[in-house]
Amino acid sequence: MREEEQEAPERFEPGWRDRLWTIGSAAGRLIETRAAILQEELAEKGGLLGRGLLAFFVAALFGVIAGLLLTALLAAVLSRLLGGPILGILATFVLYLVIAGAAGWLGVKKLSGLRPFEFPATRREVDRDLEAVRRAVGVGQHEQREPAGKQDAPAPAAVSPEEMEARLREGAS
Repeated sequence: MREEEQEAPERFEPGWRDRLWTIGSAAGRLIETRAAILQEELAEKGGLLGRGLLAFFVAALFGVIAGLLLTALLAAVLSRLLGGPILGILATFVLYLVIAGAAGWLGVKKLSGLRPFEFPATRREVDRDLEAVRRAVGVGQHEQREPAGKQDAPAPAAVSPEEMEARLREGAS
């Protein structure tokens, strides 16, 4: 018997503790790998973002310089037409003030009709959906009863879940 015991060593089945430890270490290695991949991608995207923002900054800078040069050209042309540099610069200034005032007035006019927290169509549809849900559940039917002297109207039909789903899908599209 002793030979059989030595030939077939006992195999220990790993316990819960060992299994959890194995799962935890595998999850840790997986998370480390994913974090390294994310850091690599972020570094690449960060470089692209930096170069892109720098290009937009240079474009904006030269756009402003072009606007200033256009202003100088307009002032020079008006100076020549009006007979003096002071009158040309003043005419350019007044022209720019008129354009800025008109744009500001137009912006105020357009924004005055804006109601940022009013969504009437959405509110109406949400109210209809809530009413359909109330009817399906049967909430609020007691409050809608008419006085005893009037003829009782038939109770609203319950909305099936399929009808409610179809209605919600219709409203979402």
